[in-house]
Amino acid sequence: AEMARTSAASDTSSQQNFRSRLSMFYGHGESQKPKCIVTGVEDAPDSFRVVAAHIWPRSAAETFPFKTLENGVNNPSNGMFLHQTIEQDMDRLRVCFVCDPFQISAKFVVLHKGILEQNLQGTNFKYNDLQFKELKFTIEQRPSFQLLSKHAQQAFNHSGNDLSMNEQEVEC
Repeated sequence: AEMARTSAASDTSSQQNFRSRLSMFYGHGESQKPKCIVTGVEDAPDSFRVVAAHIWPRSAAETFPFKTLENGVNNPSNGMFLHQTIEQDMDRLRVCFVCDPFQISAKFVVLHKGILEQNLQGTNFKYNDLQFKELKFTIEQRPSFQLLSKHAQQAFNHSGNDLSMNEQEVEC
């Protein structure tokens, strides 16, 4: 079953706390603007937002697979800073991250071929420019590869025949 997700752009205090924990987790100072982990662009409130995105959605907290993790679904390893459009398409299972735990990296994968030419609001990027982009992490500052893998599996299953590539192209 598809996980129902809530928008990370909401201004609840829970979301603000998550954003603050995520900033500390990824080594951003409180005065620094967050950057999208995929594009590298900073938050630009006048044209687009970089949001604190949950990998496992807050709306599905009761099914969160790691119940013993401190703060549960709001643990910073369950999050990443993403351009608002990428976060929305991750919610819709149109994009995902394919992890390589041996290289401590992940590839950004656009699954839905219909969005490859879509511009990301406020940037010069199209999804096609970002397809298979490799993201490097450190052991201490990385999202949960288990959660990213669960999301990727669900996104692949959801995509059906609309895939923008074949399985061999996404191998790490």
